[in-house]
Amino acid sequence: MHLETLLQKYCAIIFYPILSKIFHPINHLLAPIYKPWATIAAMSFFVGTMIWVGVILKESYVNEGRPNKSIWTDLRLWTVVSMLPHVFVYWYFR
Repeated sequence: MHLETLLQKYCAIIFYPILSKIFHPINHLLAPIYKPWATIAAMSFFVGTMIWVGVILKESYVNEGRPNKSIWTDLRLWTVVSMLPHVFVYWYFR
């Protein structure tokens, strides 16, 4: 047997009984919802958070206690930079 097959069987034996009780009701609840709405909602959360942190929140609040005032230590910039890959992935696989 291949290692991948053994690992799949092991995970099914160990994790399936626990996780199925959690995720089957959630899947049943979300199944009738139009799938693109999930992408729209997720992308809205990401873009909304980027706008909120990057534009709306005060710099003094986001960067409180920052000893170095260079652009590279600004958490507003890194919030947007770190969230952009998520937006691109959601957009690409929509």
